[in-house]
Amino acid sequence: MSRLADTSRTLEHGPVKDDGYTPSPFDPVDAPAEAGPVEKYVKPPSAFADYKTLTKPRITRMVVITAAIGFVLGVAPGAAFPWLTLFVAMVGTALSCMAASVFNQVLEHDTDAMMERTKDRPLAAGRVGLRPAMWFGSGLTVAGVGLLAVFGLYLAAALCAFTIASYALIYTPLKRRSSVALLVGAVPGAIPPMIGYAAAAPEQWLLGPAAWLLFAIMFVWQVPHFLAIAWLYRDDYARANLAMLPVIDPTGLRTFRQTLIGCLLLLPLGILPSVPAVGVAGRWYFAAAMLCGLGFLAFGVMLVLRPTRKNARRLFLASLIYLPVVLTVMLIDRA
Repeated sequence: MSRLADTSRTLEHGPVKDDGYTPSPFDPVDAPAEAGPVEKYVKPPSAFADYKTLTKPRITRMVVITAAIGFVLGVAPGAAFPWLTLFVAMVGTALSCMAASVFNQVLEHDTDAMMERTKDRPLAAGRVGLRPAMWFGSGLTVAGVGLLAVFGLYLAAALCAFTIASYALIYTPLKRRSSVALLVGAVPGAIPPMIGYAAAAPEQWLLGPAAWLLFAIMFVWQVPHFLAIAWLYRDDYARANLAMLPVIDPTGLRTFRQTLIGCLLLLPLGILPSVPAVGVAGRWYFAAAMLCGLGFLAFGVMLVLRPTRKNARRLFLASLIYLPVVLTVMLIDRA
């Protein structure tokens, strides 16, 4: 499929302009014309590298970090810190996250092959077969969920199982049919802190306010974060016939409205843990969350007023700063 027509990049107030934007590794770009083919030998990835790619290490790392923050917040004040339980919980969470990533790529191997950004993934490129990948994902699922259950972390194990199932069986197929997939996928994406919290207090089946606040912050944060990505790669998603909002919203009006709503909601939600009645964090967290929230909102407004690829990438990068800073300060300034 060719790139979307220029009219699909037009807002009501005028065309989308790149304003001298320089392509980056985040952006799919067409290769420049050459006088002739230039052959260069590229060593194919090893089988180990391919299977490692299937687990999406960067996403797994972020999931483990957020789960660890949830775990620390779940430890009762004054109690001895359960280091062994933390280790078990993080390993189980990591294995479960890897499993979800593998199943996602199994189900999307055909659409991945259509997109420039993902066409070299092991399954899309045909370097790993679907059956071995399914066995690999199944093994990771049994190992991750089973490890948590063996150590008596039953609620954490159940949350991991739900995350894998909802991500692979609901969110992934829904991406082909409806833009609502963004919100559906934000649910398993926001559960890792709850997994950590549940592992820290295995005797409790009702999670505390800190766990629910972390879930809410991560849920809302994902809206502007992923809409910025989808806007950057809208041509790629269109090529794969995925019903991402920027694909079915050629003017961009709905996309940027939802992006701005997400940034607006994140501002009061982000400072809520510092409210005395909630008692999750203190004054330093309030200052950090307010500053980060206002900065994130400013980038969202900038994108709405000037919808360029450069501003979309700025919002995406701002989202990568917001979450680690807010969660880290929350951890340090916990009440």
